[in-house]
Amino acid sequence: MFRKGKNSRFIHKELIIYMGTSSLFGSLIGGFGSGYVHGHVINIIYGILAIIAATLMLIPNKAREDNTFSRITFSKGVAIVSAFLVGIVSGVVGAGGGFILIPIMLTVLKIPARITIVSSLPIVFISAIGGVIGKLTTDHLPILPIVFTVVGSLFGAYIGLKVSSRINVKVLRYGLFILTSIIAIKIWISILVSTFND
Repeated sequence: MFRKGKNSRFIHKELIIYMGTSSLFGSLIGGFGSGYVHGHVINIIYGILAIIAATLMLIPNKAREDNTFSRITFSKGVAIVSAFLVGIVSGVVGAGGGFILIPIMLTVLKIPARITIVSSLPIVFISAIGGVIGKLTTDHLPILPIVFTVVGSLFGAYIGLKVSSRINVKVLRYGLFILTSIIAIKIWISILVSTFND
C-alpha cells in the first residue's frame, strides 16, 4: 500500500524505524498496564492529550515543505522518547495515537506535513499491534470487530493518502486542527456527562 504511487516518496523510513519501534514497546507496556487503571482515569488522560494535540496544531510549523529527506533533520532522542510515551498512553487508552503523534512530529520534530501524514500511518499501525497484544494479556477482546476495524482503517488510510496528496498543506493542517479539536470536545463532554451521572 505504501510502496507504490506518488505518496511512497513521502515515507521516511528512518523516522518509522525509530518511532515505530519505541511506540511498539510503549504500547505493549500501556496495554498490559491498562487493566490496572480505572476507566474514568483513562478518559481524563485521553482528554488531556486531545487538548495538548489541538494546542500543538496551533503552533506554526517552520519546517520546509520541499520534502527532501536529505534536508530533514530531527532529534532521534526526542523522537524515540515521545513515541514511547505516546505508545504507553495509546496502549492504556486503547486508541490510536495518531491524533497526538502527528502534532508532535509537525511541531516538536518539525517534520514537513506530507511526510508526517504518510509516515505516521505505519508508526500508528505498529503501535496498535503492541496495544492489542498488551490488552490481550489482561482483557478479552472481541476479535471480529477488531478485524473489521483494521480492514476498514486500511482502506480509509489508502483513500485519505490519495486525497491528501491533492490538498494544500495549510488546508491539511487546519483540517487536522479541526479534527483534534472535535475529538477533545467529544471526549470532555463524555467525561462531564459520566461525572454528573455518577
